[in-house]
Amino acid sequence: MGPADRPERQCTGSPERVGTGGVAFVRPRTAPTWKGAGGTGERIHDVKAGVFLPTFAASGPIDVEAVRRIAVAAERHGFEYAFVGDHLVWNVGMLAPLPTLAYLAAATERIKLGTGVYLLPLRPPMIAAKDVATVDALSGGRLVLGVGAGGENPLEYRAAGVAPGNRGERMEEGLIALGSLLGGEGTAIEGRFTSVPAVLLDPRPERTIPLWLGGRADAVVDRAARMADGWFPVWVSARRYASAHDRVFAAGRTDEDFVFALNLFVALADTREEGYRLASRHMEAAYALQFSKFAKYVAYGTADDIKELLEPYRAAGVTQVVFNLTGPGQAEMLDRLAEEVLPWLGGHVGNDVR
Repeated sequence: MGPADRPERQCTGSPERVGTGGVAFVRPRTAPTWKGAGGTGERIHDVKAGVFLPTFAASGPIDVEAVRRIAVAAERHGFEYAFVGDHLVWNVGMLAPLPTLAYLAAATERIKLGTGVYLLPLRPPMIAAKDVATVDALSGGRLVLGVGAGGENPLEYRAAGVAPGNRGERMEEGLIALGSLLGGEGTAIEGRFTSVPAVLLDPRPERTIPLWLGGRADAVVDRAARMADGWFPVWVSARRYASAHDRVFAAGRTDEDFVFALNLFVALADTREEGYRLASRHMEAAYALQFSKFAKYVAYGTADDIKELLEPYRAAGVTQVVFNLTGPGQAEMLDRLAEEVLPWLGGHVGNDVR
């Protein structure tokens, strides 16, 4: 199903309002069609795959050329997506996401380019909308906009001049304003934290840009079901994913109009022990957290180890997985994923930008 076949996001003054005058997206309510999971080892459905690019300096300076090379290689191997992260202030340096995707748009032709995730509450909606529309135009309509509230690092909010409280409400208002601007509504948006006059974005996107929401809380899942095209969490169990999947379906969405994606850290190696070592070194440097606290959410080891971890997620309803490569030698790791894991997932590259 292509973008033209999916319902347009629209803004309205009812039935929901945000703050003192904001408006909320209204989504169609259709009956669930997903048939649920089968037994262990059963192929439930094909899963499309993507890759995160090394846009941050886990060890040493950022290698911009490596970012380009891995994006080009991912496209050549048939991966569906190339994603970049976003942090204004972090434990390590990081490239800004939308300028990086504009650069990669010129280096690639087909692969979809995504943010995972763009911290929307840290940006004025008008500036965010202008940058998003520009990247979508430069890429020929290949942008997938993953957005999130962040908050792991309160200093990041203070550095942006934004109070770290009320992240959910700021996110909600930001999504409303962003949708209105990208949709060419020309509607004034007034909320508790957001004020956008009645202006038209020019140029505006020629299509509805796919919107995925990151985050793990039930409130995020509910917001995604109501306001977005997909859910894109990190560090969640397969059991938690299945629960969220059911929650989205209970809200009236289906796998025909909603993407169930997963940000999955991966360290493909010759042995499980080597994969653990690669992942722990890389992630402890990047996140300043003890790896053992979230190792259960990371796919490390051989290709068979990675498949074993992925199978319950597929059974839980995951339809897109974006591999977050960990450790050195990411170009070689990508090659091995393409050869040893991608065929097993069964996802194919198509023209449906979701």
